[in-house]
Amino acid sequence: MFVDTADYVSAIKRRAIELNGTTVSVELSGGKTLVGTLAYVVATDAGGYQMYPDVCTVTVSTKAQTVRLDRVDAIGQG
Repeated sequence: MFVDTADYVSAIKRRAIELNGTTVSVELSGGKTLVGTLAYVVATDAGGYQMYPDVCTVTVSTKAQTVRLDRVDAIGQG
């Protein structure tokens, strides 16, 4: 089965937007799981277009971990 990477990353971005600011469990493609507070900030450029970054931040025990969204298998609450 072929999975389009762009569609997959778009789905992860939508999930990150939904859960921004909440406690999440982020399952990484390497098998590691991070549990902490998710930060995913959508910015607006000078032309008024929204920019969706390819990374998010998960703060685990006061330590911020930057995660590439193409390395995320799943994001869930708690």
